[in-house]
Amino acid sequence: MSRPNTIHPTRRMNTLATAVTATLCLAPLGSPADDNGRRALHIPSQSLQTAINQLSEQADWQISYPAELVKGLTAPSVSGQYSAREALDRLLSGSGLIAVKTPNGAVTVVKAEARPEAEAGKAEAALLAPMTVTGSAEYDAADPYNPDYNRPNATTATKTDTPIMETPVSIQVIPKAILADKQITTLPDAVNGQVSGVLGRTGGGYLYDNFIIRGLAGSGFGDAYRNGLFNRQDIYDIANIERIDILKGPAAVLYGRIEPGGLVNYVTKKPLDTAYYSIQQQFGSYDQYRTLMDATGPIDQNKTLLYRINGSYTNNQSFRDFVGNERFFVAPVVTWRPTDRIETHLELEYKHDRFNADFGIPAINGRPAPIPITRTLKDGPDRQSVESTLVGFDWTYRLNEDWKITQRYLFKDWTLSGPTLFNFGGLDADNRTLNRTAYKSVQDVMTHSGNLDLNGKFDLLGSRHNLLIGFDGFLASTESPSASEAAPSIDIFNPVYGLVDFDALTTDNGFFYRKESWLGAYVQDQITFFDRLHLLLGGRYDNVTTGANFSPMSLAAARAGRVAQKDDAFSPRLGLLYQALDWLSLYGNYTKSFSGNNGVSADGAKFDPQRGKQYEIGIKAETPDKRLSSTLALFHLTKTNLLTDDPNEADPNFQILAGAIRSRGIEFDLAGQITDRLHLLTTYAYTEAKYTQDFDGLQGNRLENVPRHQGSLWGTWQFNEAFKAGLGVVAVGRRWGDADNTFILPGYVRLDAMAAYTHTVGRHRFTAQLNVNNLLDKEYYANSDGSDLDVIPGSPINVFGSLKYEF
Repeated sequence: MSRPNTIHPTRRMNTLATAVTATLCLAPLGSPADDNGRRALHIPSQSLQTAINQLSEQADWQISYPAELVKGLTAPSVSGQYSAREALDRLLSGSGLIAVKTPNGAVTVVKAEARPEAEAGKAEAALLAPMTVTGSAEYDAADPYNPDYNRPNATTATKTDTPIMETPVSIQVIPKAILADKQITTLPDAVNGQVSGVLGRTGGGYLYDNFIIRGLAGSGFGDAYRNGLFNRQDIYDIANIERIDILKGPAAVLYGRIEPGGLVNYVTKKPLDTAYYSIQQQFGSYDQYRTLMDATGPIDQNKTLLYRINGSYTNNQSFRDFVGNERFFVAPVVTWRPTDRIETHLELEYKHDRFNADFGIPAINGRPAPIPITRTLKDGPDRQSVESTLVGFDWTYRLNEDWKITQRYLFKDWTLSGPTLFNFGGLDADNRTLNRTAYKSVQDVMTHSGNLDLNGKFDLLGSRHNLLIGFDGFLASTESPSASEAAPSIDIFNPVYGLVDFDALTTDNGFFYRKESWLGAYVQDQITFFDRLHLLLGGRYDNVTTGANFSPMSLAAARAGRVAQKDDAFSPRLGLLYQALDWLSLYGNYTKSFSGNNGVSADGAKFDPQRGKQYEIGIKAETPDKRLSSTLALFHLTKTNLLTDDPNEADPNFQILAGAIRSRGIEFDLAGQITDRLHLLTTYAYTEAKYTQDFDGLQGNRLENVPRHQGSLWGTWQFNEAFKAGLGVVAVGRRWGDADNTFILPGYVRLDAMAAYTHTVGRHRFTAQLNVNNLLDKEYYANSDGSDLDVIPGSPINVFGSLKYEF
């Protein structure tokens, strides 16, 4: 770990001690260090022993070291154009080790305090001379003090640690520094305004966080991935999130049955081998209180066993009447590294929520109803409960320096219970009487997901290969007995509450059962020619079985009546990237995906799966120091085989394959550090998403909740060592609120600001921060659930403060 302007053991480079060591110890280490010629090096973050061996091989440089000296140490990644001296500096940073030239001319790694006497004498002499050191601090990606807005590498796009400048797809990373500066507390807010062409939403009665990417919404079950594994059906907690990766476009080759717009993958915090502790208290408008803690470090002296515990307690109300949540969340994780070849992680997450879901307000005459945005149309403070237990396990075994096997597994048991009100009845002709349905249920969801990957690197006929072979699976079952009946209606202009007796709902009259399994196998090869031309080839075969049923009798009847729907498909992927200059890459890709269809045809025949297809071209650029990067992408995306009503059948339950969607647009993202004081994040997206084929009257309509134009600009300025301030704007164009295009959500511009003061004494760091969101108190509507009954207002001006202590 490291702090700005504080010398700390894990700072990588550019402190005085490191600069002196590098100058005196590495300058005479032989030609790779003497010449400042840079070469393309690709060394992922891994054990220090393996990293030094790879540097020795790639730079053709002999380096010796005692095996016991580097045991249990992890090196940061080195990928790009570096001299051998620069690369070794980065690998040894924060380890307490240095490289020296021995009397016989060899290069060896030793402890800093164990430097040979001759070298020590040189260092002592040199320290007497005047010396100026310039540069900026560099941080490990997992360092809790890392202020960087940019990440040069990502794993989500390829399941390998690959530089984004060498990845021929659009992949954006949201690091924890952005989450901290904006004091973001939910996953949808983490992507809103941070990435082009992405909208996150929680509301409209959703029990899960949902995302719209490139105009296409997810399945409605919370389509987020956790460390590369599908984690369906959740409201995710930010407290345990290290970063968020957004992969644009069809991702079926690596992730299976998924919407072709893309996916959200969040990476959880892992244990660190240097002790770190923090406690944070947040408080804000509308009785918002949130307490967070983070503790990590080694358990044993050799740092083979590490731990981390993240937790939070939240109790918040809302500007919306009756809406609120009380949450307890804890996430312990243990890492075991018995040798430099084996690393395992065992994780547990437990979360308990007591919340009142927000169903918003209805739309009238093409606009959201003219009622106060604070008004809810529920019946009072009755709350539902969600209890979630998650267990994750993964291990990696390195067969040698180039090949490794990784296995991951994730289990989750998720239970929802309690009362709520739905607006299923709709508005009467008077446009003021809303008909509601009282509903009480217990919903149990159990999921298993896992994968097994073999990843290796080799050279063949002058080309460099990064091969991935894998298998994955996802199993899920849902059981939900429920009781429901018509509830008293409510006058949206003059509401009267307390009319619903949920205790009267004592007899279950509805039983839902769903079971599904996804099994897939995939192969991917990243091929590099001449260090600048990168070819991505991949293919995947999927076998999917789904099926759901509802019965008014019993769960047994619902299970017995379920009809399994089976689909299988092959999905190819092709990408090409040319790194024209060290800072500029040109790329293009072609990808396909698929998703199942569970409708009913008049003749009983099964439907072919939905298909996604995308063409994309783009430009990527980054500064030489990799602190600032940008991506410009143009895409054309289609989704076919959507189900629509059968025009030859009177029964609306019969459907045919006659629907298609097209989404095309331009996206721009820029994030990073402009100067030592200025951090910047800016996005823009133009998205044209519409129905191109449909028998239900949707042809030509725009997709709901998708603006043509959306963008953001956010920047922070570090005035001095202690004080920082930020200002930003989010702009979203007007959107249709439903697929029939019957009402519009007006566009809006929202201004946000922050200020933070940090006081540091040794290892102790205290930060006071204040964020003001919607600074101009703009009234706006965030999204709808796709109907004219559930429009979600955005929050008016609100203040969020924080006191954080780190040591």
